[in-house]
Amino acid sequence: MPAAEMTGPARTVPSPRHSAEEPSEGRKKYFVHLRTDVLAMVPASAERFLSVGCGSGRTEAELVKRGCSVTGIELDHEAALAARENGLEMLEGDVNQINAQLAGRAFDCVIYADVLEHIADPVAVLGQHVSLLVPGGCVVVSVPNFRHHSVLAALFLRGHVRYTDAGIFDRTHLRMTTRRMIEEWFGQVGLRTDAIDYRIWRRREKYLSMAALHLFREFFASQVILRGVKPGERT
Repeated sequence: MPAAEMTGPARTVPSPRHSAEEPSEGRKKYFVHLRTDVLAMVPASAERFLSVGCGSGRTEAELVKRGCSVTGIELDHEAALAARENGLEMLEGDVNQINAQLAGRAFDCVIYADVLEHIADPVAVLGQHVSLLVPGGCVVVSVPNFRHHSVLAALFLRGHVRYTDAGIFDRTHLRMTTRRMIEEWFGQVGLRTDAIDYRIWRRREKYLSMAALHLFREFFASQVILRGVKPGERT
């Protein structure tokens, strides 16, 4: 699978042919599905990865197969055990406590696959990890899109939100997230957004987005994935 390259201004990345399946509505104890959409944002030159909230490491295992080194942070003990079996170096516990263990480390890429919305102060966590990035390194972030039409319908038409075990209305979310909000967070920690991917899962929504010439794709996308690049050139 070709990796996206980090050149030019922010652009929209086409969906990979073999995309990850839509997450089920029933929350699993930890995530085990492969996120090819996230992997598509990873530059081919990256070799050292930090993956925050990596779950069982199913996605990161693909990077290990490429010969990359991956350090994972995971709160769930059973998920961390599975991630170790997938070849990840694991640090278990809360991300804010683990950050001290990363002092002196350097990474080419940091991955947050549906994690930042579960963190009370995501900008602080981003800032700490960006400081570990080499010049020219990148951050890949996947978050639920709160500009999705279902959110607008719930708030402005029904005036009521029903929380669920997974998805946009996941009851464990601490933060609302949109493309513009992530871009703002990137700016606060010194990253430049250079790639964006809107994830539209349902077939009907894909057709509607195409019929509208993708002008309103942000209202049909359940998730949005962004890549931010740290200034400087890799040595």
